[in-house]
Amino acid sequence: MTDKTTLQNTPQTKIQLSIAGEKTLEAEILFLSLSELHLDPANVRFKHIAEPMNDEQIEEWIWSETDTKSLLREVKFSRGLTEKPYVRQMSNSEYLVIEGNRRTVCLRKIAEEIRTGKEKTMTVEQIDPIQCIVFPKDATDADIALFLARIHVSGKKEWAALNKGAHVYDLIKKHDYDYEDVAYAISIGKNTISQNVKAYDATLLYHKKYPDDDMWLQRFSHFLELYKRRELREWVDNPNNFEKFMSWVNNGQIPMAIHVRKLEKIIIDNKDAYKALQKGATIEKAEEVMKQAEKRKTLTDSISENVDGQVQDLYRLIHNFPRSKMQEISEDKNKLENFETLHKEFGRLIKDIRSIGKL
Repeated sequence: MTDKTTLQNTPQTKIQLSIAGEKTLEAEILFLSLSELHLDPANVRFKHIAEPMNDEQIEEWIWSETDTKSLLREVKFSRGLTEKPYVRQMSNSEYLVIEGNRRTVCLRKIAEEIRTGKEKTMTVEQIDPIQCIVFPKDATDADIALFLARIHVSGKKEWAALNKGAHVYDLIKKHDYDYEDVAYAISIGKNTISQNVKAYDATLLYHKKYPDDDMWLQRFSHFLELYKRRELREWVDNPNNFEKFMSWVNNGQIPMAIHVRKLEKIIIDNKDAYKALQKGATIEKAEEVMKQAEKRKTLTDSISENVDGQVQDLYRLIHNFPRSKMQEISEDKNKLENFETLHKEFGRLIKDIRSIGKL
């Protein structure tokens, strides 16, 4: 059997990692034992947690995610990993997992199942030690952040919108890349970058305003939808409107981020719906107010277009009203009252028309 210590300490090969422009990093592929690998507390999935978690807490968190169980089954089926984790050396026997934390957790779980006898189709040697790609010591945080962005923001293994937004925000705000460099490096438009940065900035302001909202980081998607639309971007530039939007999100008036797409038509096109929203209605209720207003307008426009013809129809109806129908109405109190109400309304209409003519 090959000595594990030899495997761990001898580079298997070296590979070039493209970063930006002509800059590349020369990484090594090493066999590392699972005991040497430490999970990353700065992983983007933990962006909303103020206090760094320890390795055990991180493992528990990642294991609780549904996708991890699915990945575990895939690793067992493949009898190991199909993609190597990327790590960064911290000391002679400690490596930080930069990319592949979920895979590392799966390997740990499988190793434990093998030791306890629950897993009988695999051996420890199949998963421990494991081949890892080790970033060189001269790789900066900014280099690694840009490399991860290429994988997860615009690459084949896309993160969720929240994680992508947080990572793009860090590239600009933390690592001091400019918009043009990021756009070129990871092939996304500068407008998209700007929307993500503004949305994440807004999410942080929301957290400051409503610190008791445990789901504050999930509100990022609301703000991203807000900044995707030009009319809404202009509207929210007003600090008062930004405060309104935050309160609507916090109050549950806009329960899902996708509902933000309805907001533009409400605040731009319908005063009644906008007022309803400001008085505490949900966006669904405000949308219903808008739909009712649109129906009334459609009916009014229809009547206006054919009012002369309708008056002629009414004239003919009155002059040719069937005597049998008169007899029927005279014996029905409700129908008679309806005709009397119609008579009064018609009188008011004539009065309004005359008053307009005197203006």
